[in-house]
Amino acid sequence: MGWTELLAAVPIYLVLTAAAGFTLVLVAEMESLESAAVPLLALTGAATLATAFAVLALRVRWPAAIGLRRAAPRWLLLGVAAGLVTRVLAIGVGWSYQQLTGDLSNPQAFLGDALAGDDALTLAGIMLTGALLVPFAEELLFRGIGYGALRRYGVWVAVPASAALFAIAHGVNVILVIAFVLGIVCALLYERSRSVWPAVVTHVVFNASGFLIASLFLGGPA
Repeated sequence: MGWTELLAAVPIYLVLTAAAGFTLVLVAEMESLESAAVPLLALTGAATLATAFAVLALRVRWPAAIGLRRAAPRWLLLGVAAGLVTRVLAIGVGWSYQQLTGDLSNPQAFLGDALAGDDALTLAGIMLTGALLVPFAEELLFRGIGYGALRRYGVWVAVPASAALFAIAHGVNVILVIAFVLGIVCALLYERSRSVWPAVVTHVVFNASGFLIASLFLGGPA
């Protein structure tokens, strides 16, 4: 991975996510935003995954170059632990951001609204798209390509820089600081294991635990 891939990824990602967003707007005009939660996550994941593979096809064309290589079981277990620890850290980081900035907005609030309906099918759909598809796609793009391209400048540059790109992609809001912390953790796992799978596991556990917590506290009596 190099600057060719990194510079190509930006416009491709922007175009595909903009197209996904436009599609979502059309859907949201017909239905409430929370009812479009699963399509939104599916479109976002598909756009991100398409970006990663389009960039890979430009020049390198070697899956291992973006971390698609086998990882030892201990790294996958470490990924599970890292996802749970990062979820706990996210609570403190998010709260600190809100106290310092006074910004109480949450662009992902519609996911909580969707989960509050206590609908098993909605929860299953959000888990499949938001806790499996999106983490896999984002790790390929932001760790496999983003971190991979910046790694030539050393770990101390690549880790925070790739995490910053990941955070900025989530917008300037409370999600930004949480995504930055998650990006740091995933980049370090990728660096140490040389495989993207531990980072994917961390991201999956992080997202899934968040959705489960939201479903538990925002849902009905069940």
